[in-house]
Amino acid sequence: MSRVESSIPVPRPIEEVFSFLNACESHLKFIPRMTQLEQTSPGTFGKVGTTLSGVLNYFGFRIPVQYEISEHELNHRLAMKGEMGPVLFEDSYILKKNGDGTEIKFWLDLMPTGWAKLFSPFASLIGSFHAWETLRNLKRELQREEIAAPTARNDVTHGN
Repeated sequence: MSRVESSIPVPRPIEEVFSFLNACESHLKFIPRMTQLEQTSPGTFGKVGTTLSGVLNYFGFRIPVQYEISEHELNHRLAMKGEMGPVLFEDSYILKKNGDGTEIKFWLDLMPTGWAKLFSPFASLIGSFHAWETLRNLKRELQREEIAAPTARNDVTHGN
């Protein structure tokens, strides 16, 4: 097993960050190379036991991914476990207030099985890159949402 941890500050309140993470459609916007994602269980997204099915595209190869939400703590933590081909994984987003913003900690455990164990020596490198891309994309999306809101208010205020 290979665990990778990384964190990033974002200039958004913790409630807004969690609300964004707690929406299925948001994950399509920031998970690297995720081309499809849908909830496969009934009910509200975010409950422990909620299942999802997705597809990642790596260099033209479509890799099915299955997720299950394993932890959900309002405005604090969202964790998932799943499988991506022969690789089992667990990951989590842990939120902590940071001044007026939020510190997002992301950790990822990769557990190759079968023939994928041949790539175990590279799991840390792959996981580190994935964690960096995930947090970079997440911050970008949260900032994009932030930039869009003031612009809309300015247009209304100025009659544009």
